[in-house]
Amino acid sequence: MAVIGLDFGNYNSFPCYISDFNAETRIGGHVHDLLPFGQSDGIPSVYFYSKKIGELVGENAVRQRARPLNNRMRYLKRHLSQNRLITEDGETYRVSADKAITMVIEHCVRSANKQLKEGYGVTTSDISLSYPATYTSAQRQRLIELAQNATLEDGRKIKVIGTIAEPAAAALDYLSEFEKESDETTALVYDLGGGTFDLAIVTAYPKGRKNSKGNTYYYDIVKTSGIANVGGVDFDKLLYNILVKKFGITPTPVQKNVLRNTAERTKIELSSEEVSEPTLEMNGDYLEARVTREEFEKASSALLMKTINAMRDMINSYNGRIDYVLLTGGASQMPMVERQVKTSFPQYKDKIKIYRPNRAIAYGAARYGTVEEDRDLSNGSLPTGGMIQKRTEHDIGIRFYYSNSDRQYIDTYIPAGSPLPVESKFSRSTLREASSSSIFHVFEAKKNNPDKHKIDEDYTEIMSVKLEFGELLPKDSENETRLLLDKLGALRVEARRANIPNAAIFENHCTLKNLATSGVEQTDYTVEQTDYTEEW
Repeated sequence: MAVIGLDFGNYNSFPCYISDFNAETRIGGHVHDLLPFGQSDGIPSVYFYSKKIGELVGENAVRQRARPLNNRMRYLKRHLSQNRLITEDGETYRVSADKAITMVIEHCVRSANKQLKEGYGVTTSDISLSYPATYTSAQRQRLIELAQNATLEDGRKIKVIGTIAEPAAAALDYLSEFEKESDETTALVYDLGGGTFDLAIVTAYPKGRKNSKGNTYYYDIVKTSGIANVGGVDFDKLLYNILVKKFGITPTPVQKNVLRNTAERTKIELSSEEVSEPTLEMNGDYLEARVTREEFEKASSALLMKTINAMRDMINSYNGRIDYVLLTGGASQMPMVERQVKTSFPQYKDKIKIYRPNRAIAYGAARYGTVEEDRDLSNGSLPTGGMIQKRTEHDIGIRFYYSNSDRQYIDTYIPAGSPLPVESKFSRSTLREASSSSIFHVFEAKKNNPDKHKIDEDYTEIMSVKLEFGELLPKDSENETRLLLDKLGALRVEARRANIPNAAIFENHCTLKNLATSGVEQTDYTVEQTDYTEEW
């Protein structure tokens, strides 16, 4: 059965298909890029809306007719569940990032199916989807929901059958491709993409290992981490500021868009050249500037070191051996990245590889999108997973109050590092007043070893769940709750009455929280504030 691997990127998206690989270990096979003609670097993850033109997505959203430029939306993964206001001819429209995400994913999968049909005579509605390593359980769940809102042209709903953190996908692609016959091998991935920075440590076990349920796995995603709001676009902002100063202008709205695109091109050019000389048309004249790689790297130093420090924290928290360091993601091709990694981690100097910056994530997602056995899961049991062992990155728990007090704390249900899928044990709680329902607030830690009392500093609320009891329960009634996290990373809450044999599970109504990453994290590097407009 064909499965489309989809790297839904902040800048470009990349669908692919892998055929004829080992069904158990996912080794071998043939990789097929599923891109439309002329889009060898991927399908633009862009949505465009205009009352006059309508909606455009992908490559159509970046063509000449997609004007005005301000109506284009990009870096969509940073803006889950946010709305953007677009003004045209004096009218303002509210445009949903969630709808844009669904439409871009739908376009990518439909386009991929055209390639599948023409080249291999098959189509599929099944996709394996990558996600940023910094996504919480709620963000992963929303991304899955948005993807599954999309349809194929024949009306079939798209089905997400596998999910994997982006840097882990890159590591798995490398390990399966180049370490077929070796002993246990561990790769650390440094993934600097268009809108996010991710890290992962993944170990390959060629002979397989058994998990607690007795199932064999061949790859262990030991750790994932990253920085939600650091990516190529942030380096673009720094170059934008340099260009504004060098051109000596206060840009108009049109010039802002031109300058933003010029900054992106200049960054790419400085990856291969020591000097770039961009130009800007202004009132019929051409302004010229000269930007050296040295001055760009100096301006970017603090931002780059933020990624290096995150990498150092991951290495320091890992006790095992690292065999390779893989640099992937488009922005990782900047020469200063490899140079700084070698300088900061001399022990890995000869183990650093720049690995398929634009394709590794999609290839890994395609290779490791697994399908569960054909068995009945209607009893609420969790899927057993596949040959990849995924783990939780941070503690997940529920907020409670101490008895007869307003003091709050987090009761950890699923500890960091728990193998997926996981079912927590039922934990007991007491109603503070008579009620026919309870609302449980679920939190995920932001850091290792969080303080259960420092909720605002150490945790993020990821969902609230309303549990309907079906009757009015008196004060001091005892209930039991548990969390369940499946192999896709989707989380649910179950509750039942305590001390009642075969008690029914309460119906729950879940509301996901804190989905957008844009603006959440305060960066500690300095970006001089100008009028740079992030196209999202």
